[in-house]
Amino acid sequence: MALKEYKVDVDELMAEKDVPGLIDALEHEDFIVRKEATRALKYVGDKRAEDALIKSLEYEEWHSKFSVLISVRANAAEALGNIESRKAVKPLILRLEDPDIEVRWKAAEALGRIGDYESLEPLIYALKDDDGDVRKQAARALGELENIEAVDPLILALEDIDWPVRKNAATALGKIGDERALKPLLKSLNDDDIDVRRHAIAALVKMKKHAVKPLLKKLYDPDWQTRAIAAEALGRIGSKKALKPLIKALSNNKMRDENRYVRGKAAEALGRIGDKSAVKYLEEALDEHYIFVRKRSQEALDLIELAPELNHFENDEFYFDFPHFWDIEEIYRMDKLVIGYWPGKTLKFSINRKSNAEDLTIKEFADIIVEVFHEQHHEKIFQSEFNVAGSRAIRIIGDNYKAHPYHRTIVTVFKKYSDLYYFWFKGKREDMEESSRYKRILLNSFQIK
Repeated sequence: MALKEYKVDVDELMAEKDVPGLIDALEHEDFIVRKEATRALKYVGDKRAEDALIKSLEYEEWHSKFSVLISVRANAAEALGNIESRKAVKPLILRLEDPDIEVRWKAAEALGRIGDYESLEPLIYALKDDDGDVRKQAARALGELENIEAVDPLILALEDIDWPVRKNAATALGKIGDERALKPLLKSLNDDDIDVRRHAIAALVKMKKHAVKPLLKKLYDPDWQTRAIAAEALGRIGSKKALKPLIKALSNNKMRDENRYVRGKAAEALGRIGDKSAVKYLEEALDEHYIFVRKRSQEALDLIELAPELNHFENDEFYFDFPHFWDIEEIYRMDKLVIGYWPGKTLKFSINRKSNAEDLTIKEFADIIVEVFHEQHHEKIFQSEFNVAGSRAIRIIGDNYKAHPYHRTIVTVFKKYSDLYYFWFKGKREDMEESSRYKRILLNSFQIK
């Protein structure tokens, strides 16, 4: 087919979901148009473009003279992963040896989405790639395959020099669930990086009963951070075998943990387990000197009181508790992660994320929300600070008296790493007030893995 010489508006083609037009643009003489066409097809996600995208993956030596063609191959790989193209498995495996790093890690990511056994050995080999991003995506993809043949290579990856690789290796081992990974994951609870430790917890939680006994031993580890992490993991597993050891860590006796953070995590875990035999000890902890322990103990008492009314939401990224009479729906979009409704849909909330927000502070984002509130005729606006997921958060409350019935909007903003998260609650004021303790439990239980 001859190279196209006409002008093309890729954004318009994407908006109209004109797949034939975008396929045509993949052979345009302007390489920028090709790049934009592959980018558009990532979002359109139509299998009619499968063959053309596979062709766009191809590499020839002359391509190295044009850096824009790197993006063509990388976008094509991502688009093929999004449509889970089985036909693309072999071409994507070839791209694991592409001269460009981005293409290699995009190919690994796509192979994970597709989940074909044929990619197992090439992805294991990619764990030895010179680039950390490629190794990271290879580890993640192996978790998606959930094949026990990847266990030993992933255990080795827990020692990788780059923490994102170790993090993804821990998550992958949790998905596979092989007992061989138990001791290495327990060792990862002492990793220098907190994010790796968090993902090791999540992996151990998935292994449930196999992890309880060794985690109980970790409650007596010399390192207080390891003890705190073990307490959190035991709480998330929910095993009643942990009740007495956690009570001992919290209570005012000779076995009480010397570290206030560990005591707070023990209280939090007791709340998650939900056994009423812990109530007496949690109530005693309300007189603790340290506010962190008092706060976690009160939250635990609230959880135990409401335990029959609560469900647990969890995915690979975060988790939280919510009342069973709320409707929760996970959304597969980069900005909006979850939406939920109060019965009758008179109250709606969403959990949102703004990625790569390094240059935006939570105060600056809160100021933007205040401006939005003004534009929406919210007459009373309040701001306060507290903590969510271990990070400083700002809450903005706005009342709109011009709405009938007048409603309240509450936005809570916090940052984790380079991402900015915000919870958006909106509904009738009486429903907002009635649901206040459930919103509080959602926010208190929300954790990024």
